[in-house]
Amino acid sequence: MRKALVVSLSLAMFCTACSTAWVSTLDSILAAAAPALINILQIVAVANGQPVDGNLAAKINADAAAIKTLAANFAKASSGSAPGVCQELQAAVNAYQADQQLVLQVAQVSDPNTQTKITLLADLVAGTVNAITAVIPSCENAASSQSMRTAPPYSISTFTDHYNSILLLPTGNAAVDAVTWKLKLHRHSKLVRSVTLGRLQ
Repeated sequence: MRKALVVSLSLAMFCTACSTAWVSTLDSILAAAAPALINILQIVAVANGQPVDGNLAAKINADAAAIKTLAANFAKASSGSAPGVCQELQAAVNAYQADQQLVLQVAQVSDPNTQTKITLLADLVAGTVNAITAVIPSCENAASSQSMRTAPPYSISTFTDHYNSILLLPTGNAAVDAVTWKLKLHRHSKLVRSVTLGRLQ
């Protein structure tokens, strides 16, 4: 009896850890991907001498926040409500993916070097949608899969480093080059960067 209890508790802890793992991975991806997408809007605005599309930037943030909230809800949903929450989560991911397409539609500038930078950044950010969908459990058999899914490996630090390396490549456009260094993505919070005197980025 005691052995059975230990096994049951261990299994429950394992399932909870798996559930937490994919939600945490999803949050980490969005924490880097959404700002990276908005940065592209800022580069386009500077290159074209226009204000940033605030409505689209706000929509990206709202859709990313919706995905985080729905993922957390799905991870702790009851077996009866899990399929419905999962479908809402998939719809939120689709909305976020549509945001990326909207960014691509407006990401046109006359300067070829800046356009190349924008294209490279957009291609990199587009890959994060695949990472997001890979993390989320399938809506089929959602009640059983929501806690047993293990998150596939995804390196936020690799994404951040690659993104920053493209971001900081000079374009020859003085206005763009002056602003891009301010748009760097960071792996750690502002507090951590301050406490470590900038040693941890």
